[in-house]
Amino acid sequence: MFAAALPPVPVILALMGFGVIVAIAGHITKFRGLVITGLALVFLATAGMLIGGFVAYEDDPSSDPRKERVYQEPAF
Repeated sequence: MFAAALPPVPVILALMGFGVIVAIAGHITKFRGLVITGLALVFLATAGMLIGGFVAYEDDPSSDPRKERVYQEPAF
């Protein structure tokens, strides 16, 4: 249910790209506030990707790409 409220992946990637562009512009203009804003946008987008992945996995555990392991008791 919460996954529907999260922004789609292209929006997060666009935010990350915009943050990189803002940070580079801040470095070019030597304006520290612009660099900090750009880096904050990149970190915000990264956190959004992590949270989105976690929520998507929690909503649908069958999307786990790992192989299922069968644990057996050791035979002595």
